[in-house]
Amino acid sequence: MRGCCRSAAQTPKELVVTGDLSHRTHPARPVVLVCEDDENLRELLRLSLAGDFDVLEATDGNQSVELARAEHPDAVIVDLMLPGVLGIDVIRTMRADTGIGSTRIVALSAWSHLDNEAVEAGADRFLSKPFDPEELRSLLAELLEVA
Repeated sequence: MRGCCRSAAQTPKELVVTGDLSHRTHPARPVVLVCEDDENLRELLRLSLAGDFDVLEATDGNQSVELARAEHPDAVIVDLMLPGVLGIDVIRTMRADTGIGSTRIVALSAWSHLDNEAVEAGADRFLSKPFDPEELRSLLAELLEVA
């Protein structure tokens, strides 16, 4: 895995960064923050986005907000059932933050009945688990207007 990890002294848990974020001078590779506590699903998301996006990863709600504030990703994929701070609250917190409030957000959940709540909280889109990787890439490309 390329990238780096931040030390536990900076955050309560390890934050994982995959991909080379030095691309920020080149707009062809948007940065996507994946906020998902399930390791297997996080890996599936990372692999689904590989090649088109650089991926940041957080495993709980607090990390998600902290990493979004530090890195200013182009888009965020938020699981609604995160430990600690729930995904709905992550979305609300991000929308209220002037530094990251305009970041594109995709809410992700196996609980499809939460779609309206996620959108009302500020998510741009809702995607149900299980998801189609191609649908996710297309959705992100549409949100970010990436060809």
